[in-house]
Amino acid sequence: MRKLALAAAALLCASALAAQETASPNLPNLPDLPGLEDLPEPTRYLAGYVAAAGGWSAPFGGHWGDGSSGFKPSQAFSLSALRRVDEVLGYGLESGYAWNHLNRDVAALKVKVFYLTPFVRVSFPSGETVYYGTLGAGVYQWSQPAYEAVGTRYPSDSGSSAGMNLGAGVSYPFWFGTRLGVDLRWHRIFNMKGSNLKLDTADSINAMVVLHYGVWRERGEK
Repeated sequence: MRKLALAAAALLCASALAAQETASPNLPNLPDLPGLEDLPEPTRYLAGYVAAAGGWSAPFGGHWGDGSSGFKPSQAFSLSALRRVDEVLGYGLESGYAWNHLNRDVAALKVKVFYLTPFVRVSFPSGETVYYGTLGAGVYQWSQPAYEAVGTRYPSDSGSSAGMNLGAGVSYPFWFGTRLGVDLRWHRIFNMKGSNLKLDTADSINAMVVLHYGVWRERGEK
């Protein structure tokens, strides 16, 4: 009986060892997985943006923005191109046009403003949201068509002056690689003077909805 028990125990041990070898075969040595530093560099990069914006330009301060004899807000649009230096810094060129600043006192008097300004931009990404600040300076061209008031006809007038703009904005992912955002900008024309109009400095606040389109390039392209 004792021999039978020992034989049964030996048989159970042999079965257990065989099952263990079957369940845990000797695995071959697996190659090491590549680290992040071993992955290839992306072949494309975001070089910059082109953008179109539309909104309003509202005069404020001085005779230009006077509530009784100054000029009313006008519809406005702008076009710009930005080249990225890195994720934070970029520079570019912007043009804008506000074509319907009507005088509050003389209904026939209207002023149009066009500007062309190089600018620098500092961006602050936060997840998929991008906040930015912009500083630009350049040339502002204004024009006043001929008009008639109180039986007197006044000739057209125009002029140009240096000016600057400063502001901030935010953009969010939108559709097919574009970004949609808002831009709030202070514009100052240093000397809006002509034969008819003598407004000295002219300040405006431009509030715009902006559509940004990313421009991608292959690495190695200039």
